[in-house]
Amino acid sequence: MDERVLGVEGGGTKTAWVLLHAGETVQVLEQGKLPPSNLRLTPPDRLRAMFSELPRDVDRAGVFLAGCVTDSDRRDLNTLCAAVWPRGRIVTGSDRDSGLGAALQDRDGIAVNAGTGSSVTGRRGERIERAGGWGHILGDIGGGYDLSLQALRLILREHDVHRGEDELAAEILRALSLNNFDELVRWAQVAEKMDIATLAPVIFAAAEAGNPRVRELLQTGANVLAQYTAAVADRVGLQRAEVRLLGGLFRCCAIYQAAFRAELRTMLADADVALAESTPEFGAAWLALRDEQRTAVVQPTAAAAAPELASAETEQTNPRSARLDQLSARELVE
Repeated sequence: MDERVLGVEGGGTKTAWVLLHAGETVQVLEQGKLPPSNLRLTPPDRLRAMFSELPRDVDRAGVFLAGCVTDSDRRDLNTLCAAVWPRGRIVTGSDRDSGLGAALQDRDGIAVNAGTGSSVTGRRGERIERAGGWGHILGDIGGGYDLSLQALRLILREHDVHRGEDELAAEILRALSLNNFDELVRWAQVAEKMDIATLAPVIFAAAEAGNPRVRELLQTGANVLAQYTAAVADRVGLQRAEVRLLGGLFRCCAIYQAAFRAELRTMLADADVALAESTPEFGAAWLALRDEQRTAVVQPTAAAAAPELASAETEQTNPRSARLDQLSARELVE
């Protein structure tokens, strides 16, 4: 096999892609990010325009988007992709599929994703079970949007009850370049989901500084994700589940990862919990390859990457232990 394979994963934060050369080994040729995409929310002409910005000379393409749920959705996405890559073999599906591919490839286990939103997906053999991932209006508990929104409600509630100075409130106003709560409310009424989610670094910094109320918010989010994970494990029959963590909140925030591990330990004591080795766009590429070849598609580290890739953001040592104030808001929730 000597093929160029494109992996694309689209969600509420971004559309990430990677172009691989698949031969005796798998090498990264190019990678990048585009604006968010959702099959049901992004107009088809906009999706086609976005995909047209990606490499066109490909033998295979795996395209996995939020909102691609049903067989009809997959057919629609496949038709759209075929117009962009007419000579490529195309595989389509949801961003849950690419997340599961990145976390586990074809192994049984559970993928837990905490970024802007959140979701839990488990597999044993042919059976797949899901929890969470209902979107930011009704679900996504424990994701960056949900935690940030809870923190905004917290500081307003504390203001109403105590009328005192609150360091978290001051930090949020500072991060948004706002002067008072009236301006904050006006901002929140028109803010997009991603605008609110990018407050997550402020929230996690407050938790790291020991703010008990914020720590309680994080504990609650971690508890719900652990409950979802335990429920999925029970439904698929994986009491010694391989649990792999995806998303910026787990990658960048040791305090949140530790909270999740502690909560899950009380519900699923024998689970094997670790960060996923690859990001979902690599999972998308692996899914495009897997019909004929089970080559491991693992995101290379800086040491293993080609020299021109070694300085790329996604080729660096995992940043989960880095200082929060050194991370951009988007890096944290992506």
